[in-house]
Amino acid sequence: MKNTKSSKGSPKKKPALKKEAVKSPEEKSISTLIYCTSDLILSGILKIMDRASDIDVVNIEKSTIDSFIESIKNLKPNVIIFANSEPLPNIREICKAIIEISTTKTKSQLLLLGNIPSHEEVVGLMNSGVRGYFDLNDPSDQLSDAIRIVHKGDIWLPRDKMSSIMDRIISVVGRDLKEKTLDQLTPTEFQVLRLIGQGKSNDEIADALFISKNTVRSHIKSIYAKLNTHSRLQLALYAINSALF
Repeated sequence: MKNTKSSKGSPKKKPALKKEAVKSPEEKSISTLIYCTSDLILSGILKIMDRASDIDVVNIEKSTIDSFIESIKNLKPNVIIFANSEPLPNIREICKAIIEISTTKTKSQLLLLGNIPSHEEVVGLMNSGVRGYFDLNDPSDQLSDAIRIVHKGDIWLPRDKMSSIMDRIISVVGRDLKEKTLDQLTPTEFQVLRLIGQGKSNDEIADALFISKNTVRSHIKSIYAKLNTHSRLQLALYAINSALF
């Protein structure tokens, strides 16, 4: 048996550099497209991305919104990071344009990064289809977690503002949906809505109901039409307000 101990004692091992979320061979990286005109903010984003092995930056746009939109069309990223250090008066229109060009098959989730605006503005952005807002004052090491969260279709908001923002969203969306009933849903659509309210992904819903992902998407499309809703967030809030679980 080989003796590896030297006369000077066992050699000290160098501490391994921390690498976040090491993925298994069968897992795919989260393709991410970044729009950022600030070199300072961009360098911070890329520093965080470099530590996350499961996140792949496919392109960086620093010039015009038009070139940014074109990159989304061509690359179809899983997650889009739109970073702006200054408030943009047309941010809601920009977000709507980004979401509209995301195809159903390769849906891109939109994560905004900047100084968190008013609750009313956040509500408007979330209803436009934005999946998260990362505050520049939040700890930078949480950015990779935010990307993973929105990639799954869940919501990311600043932790210290989450409760008050969600209360505001529920009051606005809940009021709009208050008069709608569940009677028009089929039994399976009802179960799909209930699981959406629990935060389940399409894959998890398919497994729970023993149906295909395509069937889940068809049911969700039908629910959208019957309840006159336009986002998964609205469906989740409707399920919460209706006490489906």
